[in-house]
Amino acid sequence: MNSFKNLYNGLKNDYNGYAKVANSSIKPLFKIHYYCNVIFRISHFFYEIKLLPVAKIFWGINRFVYAIDIDPGAQLNGGFVLIHGIGIVIGRYVISEGLFKIYQGATLGGNNDKESMYDGILLKQPYIKDNVIIGINSTVLGPIVVEAGVVIGANAVVTKNVAANTVIVGNNKILKT
Repeated sequence: MNSFKNLYNGLKNDYNGYAKVANSSIKPLFKIHYYCNVIFRISHFFYEIKLLPVAKIFWGINRFVYAIDIDPGAQLNGGFVLIHGIGIVIGRYVISEGLFKIYQGATLGGNNDKESMYDGILLKQPYIKDNVIIGINSTVLGPIVVEAGVVIGANAVVTKNVAANTVIVGNNKILKT
């Protein structure tokens, strides 16, 4: 039952995220990448109820049709918006807490067998808070926390925790806090 609730809430939050970006409650239905979110939510639903082969079928649809690789195990809870989603990779242990936008070619994941604790949660890959923007071809790697309001610029590489309302460019370089 909790899996159905997670599916419903995820779809609702994703729709609201797309509606907020588009300034319209109807436009998300015409955004191709919104359907990538729907496919991910279905894949994640089957992952949660331990039907892994079915989860991988839906993962494969996103991977091969849309060139978007979002692992079914990713916990993308608060809604997320794909902007020109080609080439996006989101790993199995990525956790998101709120709305975030992610642009083409961005990668979230990788940990080199590192782990860290944050508020009692074991992190293996990035933990993304609310209102985060992840730019074109940027890379966010490792068990790190990206606080609310962060903007990660195009081609940035982030391997350390990022404080709230920070702009990151280049290799872990803070442009503005």
